Amino acid sequence: MGQQPKKAESSVNRIGIWIVGIAIGNLIIADGLSQSTRSISDPVVAVDTEFRVLPYVQNPTSEAVTIRWLANSSAAGKLVVEGPDYRHDFESQGLESKPLAYNPFAEELRDRPHTIPWIHSVRVEGLRAGQEYQYRVMQAGQQARGLFRTSPARDEAIRFMVFADSETEPESSSTPPVEWPVGVDSNRPKERTQYVVNQTIGFRENLRIIEERKPNFVSVVGDLVEAGGEQRDWDEFWRHLAGDYGRLATHVPLFTAIGNHENFGGPGALGGYSAAASNFGVEKFRTYFETPTNHADNPNQIGRYYRVDFGPITLITLDSSDGNPHQSPHDTNFNLQGSHAPDFNPGSEQYRWLEKNLREAQERSHFVFVQFHHVPYGSGPHSIPMTREGFSGQSGIPLRVLFPLFFRFGVDAVFCGHDEMLERSWLEGEEERRDGTKRRYGIHVFDTGIGGDGLRGPATNFDNPFRKFLAHDNAKEIWSGQRLVSGGKHYGHLEVNVFPDDEGKWRTKIEPVCAFPLMNDSGEVVGWERRIYDDVVEFSQDQ
Repeated sequence: MGQQPKKAESSVNRIGIWIVGIAIGNLIIADGLSQSTRSISDPVVAVDTEFRVLPYVQNPTSEAVTIRWLANSSAAGKLVVEGPDYRHDFESQGLESKPLAYNPFAEELRDRPHTIPWIHSVRVEGLRAGQEYQYRVMQAGQQARGLFRTSPARDEAIRFMVFADSETEPESSSTPPVEWPVGVDSNRPKERTQYVVNQTIGFRENLRIIEERKPNFVSVVGDLVEAGGEQRDWDEFWRHLAGDYGRLATHVPLFTAIGNHENFGGPGALGGYSAAASNFGVEKFRTYFETPTNHADNPNQIGRYYRVDFGPITLITLDSSDGNPHQSPHDTNFNLQGSHAPDFNPGSEQYRWLEKNLREAQERSHFVFVQFHHVPYGSGPHSIPMTREGFSGQSGIPLRVLFPLFFRFGVDAVFCGHDEMLERSWLEGEEERRDGTKRRYGIHVFDTGIGGDGLRGPATNFDNPFRKFLAHDNAKEIWSGQRLVSGGKHYGHLEVNVFPDDEGKWRTKIEPVCAFPLMNDSGEVVGWERRIYDDVVEFSQDQ
């Protein structure tokens, strides 16, 4: 959280593709507060035995998908995939994954295995578009099951979720809940200064609600972990996504972006934002996630930004980690210099790549979405201009330089994080259409930084004139004694549905969702409910 967190392409981690996840079966799991129904594909296999990370889905297309898992030993694995007119057995010999070693800059806490895991990555090809397949992985006498759905055809409806700033770390289970700034005109009891549950529970409930909605994919827009260089924080992330806490990633692919925390090695001797520590942390990110190649000249920048064509949409992911010149108005991280992070400003390779891919996406897709971590229009601590008191040295404002391109090629929405709030801004501009005509329209810019870490209020010494909704201000808390009745800022995500209407016109509907804590009269959390904030936006392809 904030400016200082609390603490080479390989053959197995670069490719491009997509899938849709559907969960099967239900299991009642006690979570310490209440019982929640969790959609899963198989009883949870004990992690930290043969599986370091349970099998998870990556890089789907309409014809292929990658199944990946991490093992604790060098034993060969076996993958069996079955579906419509398809059955295939795959043998997998894992590769020792040296990037997933514990931090070499200082010894980490001894609460996780220090051995280097073996990574298995199997590309499954020859599949059919929009079809469901089941799979089994056998690893050293243990078995894990899952399923996936291939990417649909261009004219099929899809659903996906977006959140940022989960910032996982083991301490989230043992430290107090985060500070919870009181919103406008709230009648919250004065003693309630911290959120109602800790970050581990908040993130788990957010993921549970996501899974129940059966999305085609989930985007995580940066700051997945507390410190990218601390392996135990990555272990905690996968405990939520493909481990003891949950199995969303075993059947739903993740499209992830790099945040400033992925570039942070860890506090003090763990390296901070030094170039070596940053590269060490981001290499873990590049090892876990397989993406379509961006053909970057520098092989260390492959996997940092990429394009996904998924059914009716294109999703473009950028790396907003650092800008040039260093510590200038064009820089997003004044602490980071000399790492492999690519520049995003005009003239850079990433900018040229973006222009090319936006042009192609405008031709190809009904809607175009862009995601990167640093929100360029916001109200939080990382949106304060560098000329103002309170400037954090980590601002998203430099990313505004990309909006002329976004308007030119008709980008519909931009998904970000970083300020750890739920906020929507709206900008007007002009698209140059493919037929040579022009249209006036607006781009929605979202801060989705409510995945599972901070729940901030806005900064006080400046204003965001483009803001249309901020949960802190616009979702008034209403309490009945010690029980929250409605409103407030909570952990959550965006749900995005893309579909044709009754007249065949393509539409996008974006709902801001929270995991709302149901409380008894004593103020204890007894359950959870999916609720939608009063800021649903909907637009059509030609709107």
